[in-house]
Amino acid sequence: MKGLLLKDLYIVRDGALMLVFTFIAVGAGMAFLISPWVLTVITATTLSLQAAATIQYDRTSQWDRFSVTLPVPRSQVAASKYLLYLLLCSAGVVLGILICLVICIFKQNFDPDALFMYTCLAVTVSLLPGSMSIPCAFFLDEEKSIVGTVLSYMVTAGLFAGLIVLLSRSMDTKDSIGGICGVTAAVSAAAFLLSWAVCPKRIARKDL
Repeated sequence: MKGLLLKDLYIVRDGALMLVFTFIAVGAGMAFLISPWVLTVITATTLSLQAAATIQYDRTSQWDRFSVTLPVPRSQVAASKYLLYLLLCSAGVVLGILICLVICIFKQNFDPDALFMYTCLAVTVSLLPGSMSIPCAFFLDEEKSIVGTVLSYMVTAGLFAGLIVLLSRSMDTKDSIGGICGVTAAVSAAAFLLSWAVCPKRIARKDL
């Protein structure tokens, strides 16, 4: 597992410069227009996406065929992608929080409610799409997996919006937005863990 993670981390490192430019271009504008805490969502999403991208890289470079000759079951290869995704998501959340804390120190306007809400949003828009995009990358061809990844974010946005609309009928969502974000983050984490448990087993049965 350690070797599989190191191989993927080297791939992510090679694309680090593009990640930095993406973060600066998108993050700076969003932070100015919305809130500095949105950087937490952007860093978590940007980094975690790289884990799913390594699956397509393995297919393009034909490393997936080479891995069949290794004394490593395919189920473990799939599990390593989930672990990498979780590690990159966590690193993105931590990095985003640290950057926002530095900004808050200079601006002297730290808001713990914003910290909690945007951290939950970062978990939601990272883990829930990941629970769908990783299986898509393994079981579908490149074009269909890209469509699956796009749809996974649309489903996440739709579920979040639908939950807000549903709860707005019985409560004031402005006062309960933190709780709503917490619930969606918990559901997203559960969906990711379920996908992690099921996908490698399906791949192992497929190889038999």
